[in-house]
Amino acid sequence: MMPAWTQSEIRASIATLIARFEGCLPTRLDADIVIKPNLNNDLVALTGNSTDLRVLAAIIEDLQARGFVQITIADGSNVGVDRRGIDTFVRLGVGALAERLGVGTYNLNAGDGPRVRLHGGAYPRVAARVMDCDFLISVPTIKTHVEAGMSCAMKNWVGVVVGQDKRQMHLDLNRNIAAIHTYIQPDLVIVDGIIGMEGNGPGDGDPVRLGMVVASDCAPLCDVAVAKMVGLDIANIPYLGHGIAAGMVSDADCLAVDEAFSVVRAMVPAPKRSRLAQLSEDPRLMWLKRAVRPLTDQPAVASAAYRMGVIQDVYSAEEDQAVGVVRLRHDCDGCTRCADVCPTSLSVERIGVDRDFPDCISCLYCWWACPDEAIGLDGPLLAMARQASRYKTVIESL
Repeated sequence: MMPAWTQSEIRASIATLIARFEGCLPTRLDADIVIKPNLNNDLVALTGNSTDLRVLAAIIEDLQARGFVQITIADGSNVGVDRRGIDTFVRLGVGALAERLGVGTYNLNAGDGPRVRLHGGAYPRVAARVMDCDFLISVPTIKTHVEAGMSCAMKNWVGVVVGQDKRQMHLDLNRNIAAIHTYIQPDLVIVDGIIGMEGNGPGDGDPVRLGMVVASDCAPLCDVAVAKMVGLDIANIPYLGHGIAAGMVSDADCLAVDEAFSVVRAMVPAPKRSRLAQLSEDPRLMWLKRAVRPLTDQPAVASAAYRMGVIQDVYSAEEDQAVGVVRLRHDCDGCTRCADVCPTSLSVERIGVDRDFPDCISCLYCWWACPDEAIGLDGPLLAMARQASRYKTVIESL
């Protein structure tokens, strides 16, 4: 574990962590390296929901400095995002970052792959793109989860399942989270623990400042350690129990972790799901869910379901028209938060001034973090308007 908050601190800590695990890196510089972040939905990374662009940039630039030339960022977002055709690579700025750094992107939901037999009758496809690569890096976030207790390295692996096949994972979610690791595992895990999401996660929780990055070559053991650092009892993280039962990590390992790590910042656990929310995800009622989808997809109905706690995610098909940021110098008090969160290392003086790609990738992180209204948007928010009303003030205060 290393400290990570500002852009420069993140780069330094990730470089240190990769150096510690350089023995497991590929020996060939032309190795096919796939980086699998958590792009579960379209919530900006500063909410703690998705992998931070600063972490991805630091990993990619370190690998490139070592001479690696074939790097791809790949993920498959959740079924709601996939069904609506929302491009999280665009909305979260990952595509623009990849273009700037000269690496590829790949939507795992759009590919195909071999089927694997899991629990509860699940027989999903696992994306061939991750099965066939030479080296696989998982870059999860840290979130509480209403069904799994916690989302981190092991839960991040649901994203390697192709498209709507992810629904099959929920036939026995926690057993399947553990079981899919018997088919494919990451070679290296680098956890984005800068901002976590606590409470009603993974899609409707509250951002919490954790200020760390973590690395491991064992996903189950990584999650045991992370759970300790954020004050979550592994007894309340069912997939870890299944992993322990399957021999992925031993009781002795868990005891060693408990003795070696301390709580960095205790996260508020996820609340118990309501009976109505549980019924809405009951696999036996999937036929009914599909039948009423034309109604439930209506914005007013979705908003009502969200207010009732039945769903966590409400999506907008309207793409944002905010194409960048504008500097409002008269309001700036020089706090440097905008530079701290900039994935392309722009200085305070350049943010909102050097607005063209590749200097600025229009991620809007600086606008999200600015507490003084010193940065404005060039164009209106549409898809992000709802999350801005919920999270902007909170992010400013982290």
